[in-house]
Amino acid sequence: MIKFALRPNLIYILQLIIWNVLRKIDRIIMNELFDFARSVLFVSLMFLGEFLFGLVIYLYQKRFLNKNKKPSVFMSIVLRQASNNITPPDHIIKIYVLIFISSIFDFVEFTLSVFYLPKFYKLSGSLESRLSGILTISSALFFYYVLKFQIYSHQFFSLLIIGICLILVTISEFFFQDINIFLSYGYFILGLVTKFFIHLFNSLFDSIEKYLFEYDFYDPFKTLMWEGIFGFLVTLIYIFIENPLDDIIFYYKNKGRGDFIGLIFLLLLYTILCGGRNAFRVITNKIYSPMAKTLTDYILNPLYNIYDFARGQDFLIDGNRNYFYFFLNLIISIIITICGCIYNEFIILFFCKLEYDTHDQVTKRAKSAMIIQDSCSSLSEEEIIGSSINSL
Repeated sequence: MIKFALRPNLIYILQLIIWNVLRKIDRIIMNELFDFARSVLFVSLMFLGEFLFGLVIYLYQKRFLNKNKKPSVFMSIVLRQASNNITPPDHIIKIYVLIFISSIFDFVEFTLSVFYLPKFYKLSGSLESRLSGILTISSALFFYYVLKFQIYSHQFFSLLIIGICLILVTISEFFFQDINIFLSYGYFILGLVTKFFIHLFNSLFDSIEKYLFEYDFYDPFKTLMWEGIFGFLVTLIYIFIENPLDDIIFYYKNKGRGDFIGLIFLLLLYTILCGGRNAFRVITNKIYSPMAKTLTDYILNPLYNIYDFARGQDFLIDGNRNYFYFFLNLIISIIITICGCIYNEFIILFFCKLEYDTHDQVTKRAKSAMIIQDSCSSLSEEEIIGSSINSL
């Protein structure tokens, strides 16, 4: 009934998950030890990491692959020489406009997530991650209507289940959240809408990248480099609204030198982790799809929910941990994770013909057809005539 299928190049998805976890741990340490969690500086460092890693990997493959003409490896990423004979269908100006637009989406999504969303401190801290299934649904819709890729029965089934789970999460929040003078319905709905747009911009960002990779044959690491450049320029403009250096200056004046040095070290580490994470993000988007990339954003949600509940940081009612609230969302998060794996064919269901259009089964049918064809071609003419006579 159920089969776990290992897809090729699974190392990229695993690496992306690892880099996501390391970056999350770095943020948690900065929050716990230095009370430094909500700053526009994170946005600037994220784009700086994108630029540096995109530039280094792109120059590496240009320098060494042009000489060797062979695949090479950088940070577990297999680099292959692109064909110089391929002409992208879009004009170069359109390509750079699309990269700039994707950088805007990335800037808005990341700024809302790390700077503005924490202002809704009355809402559940894990609600954004528990609604991450929106990423798969919106990315799949863009994948179908914009990029014109097919959605098969097993994928439609998983999207339907994810959609039902997201509705249950949203409805349950209205029951479990303590609506009062400190948390009005308007404030709560505004927080939900903000979380929705965070995921929507993230999906648009991934879809534009996939378009550039598939239709314009644009190099993923060159794309990452330019996204870092454009995004960093946008943050420079945003300085007139929120100066990220103000947070560092304030911390330097009000904290000890040891704390300041420790914070600077973690911020530099955060830049490196953002660069590595985004390097594997673009290669995952290139090899797989935006939906496979979004799976890495919520595949560990059950573990994160357990961690938050165990520490008494979430799933609280009147300041006390509510077990029904926790277990309901834990089960839903597990179902969403499983459905994300079904959509991306890491889990294959063998009922109602949901397995028919999966890569695993299509490959098996193709191999069986080739074996039959080879067997028929190896028969001599006399054997074919003899078998025909016997059948008569």
